[in-house]
Amino acid sequence: MSYVNMKKILDNARKNHYAVGAFNIVNYLTAKAAVEAAEELEQPIILQTSVKTVKAFGITEMMSFLKPIAEQAKVEVAIHLDHSTDVAFTKACIDGGWSSVMYDGSQLALKDNIKNTKEIVAYAKPKQVTVEGELGAIVGVEDDIVVLAGNHAHAKPDDCRVYLKETEIDAFAPAVGTAHGVYKGEINIDYDLFDEINQFSFCPLVLHGGTGLTDEMFHRLIALGASKVNISTAIKIAYVQGMATYTKLNVDQNDPLKLDAFTKEQVKKVVTEHIRFFSLRN
Repeated sequence: MSYVNMKKILDNARKNHYAVGAFNIVNYLTAKAAVEAAEELEQPIILQTSVKTVKAFGITEMMSFLKPIAEQAKVEVAIHLDHSTDVAFTKACIDGGWSSVMYDGSQLALKDNIKNTKEIVAYAKPKQVTVEGELGAIVGVEDDIVVLAGNHAHAKPDDCRVYLKETEIDAFAPAVGTAHGVYKGEINIDYDLFDEINQFSFCPLVLHGGTGLTDEMFHRLIALGASKVNISTAIKIAYVQGMATYTKLNVDQNDPLKLDAFTKEQVKKVVTEHIRFFSLRN
């Protein structure tokens, strides 16, 4: 079955010391481009949907075009809800057909984050849906979640141990210094913290804020145990700039299909580059 949850994909990645790209798609075109890139490279892929994007389409409507793409793919594909802060909405997406969800309670007190995450896990597990959780706060803007640099904190190892034990999540995103969006200053990643957490975590670790990291940073974090790397901003840039480039080069053309084909290739290139870099087949 090509449509899967994240468990097998990430367990294999962790065991074999590589990472799987999780790409935040925004519509049919970007989803199709991402899966085609994965198929050509014969690598699994995670299609991520932000809460904002899902609400723009509607749960039923979005899954109506995403699920066929996943089911007909020649590689394993997971469809993952990214950064949901709403328990009810997360459950609705589980019911709507998502094979994996992330509940983001990182801005809550630890006990409240644990309580809500446990509720999601209990709801998801009988439906064979995997759950990702987060501790600490990853700076920047993701969907409509804004975390200022002065308000963020790295995940604390002791809190991580408690959180993992209590929630029994399937994937864990600890804040270690990466950021959402485009980096505007020096990137300071706490590699030792990431390594320490990976040593005691029973589940694969997730790296948020992948767009803009250097090759060396990716290499180090994947070597230290990052099994899932989130790429969002790079997809948005490829999509929007692809359209802008085409219209600039073809001022007198008004063919939407040619515009879509050109833009799709730009997105596909970005996905291909990242999958090649993250996978065993660099």
